[in-house]
Amino acid sequence: MNYNFYSILGVSPTASAKEVKGAYKQLALKYHPDRNPGNARAEDLFKLVNAAYQTLSNPAKRARYDMRLQLQRQQQRAVVQHPSQPPYDGTRYAHTRQPAGVSERHYRNIKRDDNRFARKDWYITFGFVAGLLFFSLLLKLAMDRITGEDKYKTAIAYIEDGKYSSAHRLLSDAIRFMPKNVAAYEARARIELNVFENYAAALRDLNTAIALREQPSAQDYYMRGRSYRQLGQYRQAEQDLTRALQLDRKLWRAHLVRGEVRLFYLKDYEQGIEDLSVFLANSGKGPERVSALTYRGFGYFKIGDYVQSEQDYQAALALDKENGRVYYLLGRVVAAQQQSDAACAYFSKAYQLGYSSALLELRARCQN
Repeated sequence: MNYNFYSILGVSPTASAKEVKGAYKQLALKYHPDRNPGNARAEDLFKLVNAAYQTLSNPAKRARYDMRLQLQRQQQRAVVQHPSQPPYDGTRYAHTRQPAGVSERHYRNIKRDDNRFARKDWYITFGFVAGLLFFSLLLKLAMDRITGEDKYKTAIAYIEDGKYSSAHRLLSDAIRFMPKNVAAYEARARIELNVFENYAAALRDLNTAIALREQPSAQDYYMRGRSYRQLGQYRQAEQDLTRALQLDRKLWRAHLVRGEVRLFYLKDYEQGIEDLSVFLANSGKGPERVSALTYRGFGYFKIGDYVQSEQDYQAALALDKENGRVYYLLGRVVAAQQQSDAACAYFSKAYQLGYSSALLELRARCQN
């Protein structure tokens, strides 16, 4: 992790939700692009402030983030420097005895032992040693497999209990004993992707899993596509999500992620809207449906279809009435349709719900 969300907002790790929200509002106003036109640094800081607030204002995300910070600190403390062996100083054999003189040397005839090893005896000895080594190798491989499988099964049980740090450590042990255990790589990648949000590590594990499988699964490509998306490699993300859907046409969440990538990063609005429509036609209620409606509403807004955009935002509010961001986006849609009073009402509601970007719209459009 290259930065600390607490230091970005200027609050302590024990700060309350109210303190986090207050710090965010001040910084969001300070670095907002409308206040800093053409200032690339202010734009980057505004994005960092928003990212920090999105994590620290959500109790579940903040808990995972704190767990990740704690894990990093533990890993840093675990690094131990071992002292190196002192170099050879040339005095180790300084007191060896001088070679014996001629008078001390004794010469005698050595009789050959008629019972010396024959070639056949050497073959038997070498065969016995080789067999012993081979048996030891087989025994080690068997024990490694048993140990690796035991650690993998224990890790899966820990995952079900929510003990992700312990599960991650056991999966690493299982991989060390069984380097070709594809399931262990996949399980560790899920923890890195969904819990620790260590996308680079998840990508490495998924690359290994896909390379080891003769026929990689749709889930492997789906998770790798999500990893690429989080790492900003959007073309690779789109390719992997497309492969996942080719293998499993009912992997609806792949449509949601690919729609987001196409819409926001590849600027392919029509294809993005199509993906999100497929997801919405096959998914139930919940946060993901709210996100899909919000994304699709934005897509319609970008292509100038304000009626469809407003309908999607209203549908999202029906599922999440306290979503300040959707009220803000809805205000932009009705403002584009010259409905100033309605736009001001939506901006005001968004600001009341804590979406600070709405304050700039209120000041710009609703002073009267």
